[in-house]
Amino acid sequence: MKKVLFVGISDKDGMEPFDEKTNSGWIIHSISEQLNCVSYFLNYVSYPPKDLQGNLRYPNKQELLASFPSFQEPVLKIQPDLIVVCGNMIFKELKKYSFYQESILKIYHPSYIWVYRRKMLNEYIESVVEQIKRMIS
Repeated sequence: MKKVLFVGISDKDGMEPFDEKTNSGWIIHSISEQLNCVSYFLNYVSYPPKDLQGNLRYPNKQELLASFPSFQEPVLKIQPDLIVVCGNMIFKELKKYSFYQESILKIYHPSYIWVYRRKMLNEYIESVVEQIKRMIS
């Protein structure tokens, strides 16, 4: 059976990657349930980066660079047929490594769709499902 790995940016306190309690997690799981494959969920940065006030923030360049080895370890164990990357930040990071060139699908981050394009949510889910199916067939 084919394996698809969904990759997000970073962990949130006390939550699994793409936790279904979050909007992004609910959307990604809705996509995953429509696929005939084994789905895995992982964040590139395995901890929640925070600003001085303790709020979640985007990881900086040093954090992204330092996170690659701990990201790479489970990817090598899973050996996915396709890596679905949510958003530009991690896509740009993974494209630096030649061995990921063929097996990546970049999609809009689900939180972007939820916040700015919610009326298009069903079309987004259908489109991502179709793209994944094409790439793993």
